[in-house]
Amino acid sequence: MSDAATIDKDFARRLAGTVRRLTSNMPEEADTAAQAIGRILRGASKDVIFSIAERIENESNGQLSDAEMKEIFNAGVAHGQKLSAQSQAQTQQALPQMPPAYTMAVYCFERINRLNEKHHDFINKMVHTARRYALSPRQQAYLEDLYIQLGGSI
Repeated sequence: MSDAATIDKDFARRLAGTVRRLTSNMPEEADTAAQAIGRILRGASKDVIFSIAERIENESNGQLSDAEMKEIFNAGVAHGQKLSAQSQAQTQQALPQMPPAYTMAVYCFERINRLNEKHHDFINKMVHTARRYALSPRQQAYLEDLYIQLGGSI
């Protein structure tokens, strides 16, 4: 297997099958295949890695066509985009989220006697408004401030 011109048939068969699984319609199988490629290549010698790279670069030996290379590239891009989306989703989930505006308005209304009277009209309007309409950014910020001031939890 150390000869750069030849690659062990079992190794080649295992790697080829794993690369083909990147096209699976099941995302979990494609993800598993992408991870397996790394494990397979980490277990290979330096000569084998260079031999594979040479075959990819030199189309003349017929190992990979342009369509196959494009397919592998597109699968890698799709996998990267999926990982990026998952990372963004995890980041968004990690940020504290305020409750819906209507929930905050009702919470404040139930504790309205603890607020200065100048806020009473605003809270009364928000209970009715937030039920049907989206609040303006300014109204949302004001309501969130009052909600936190009254001990509301995020």
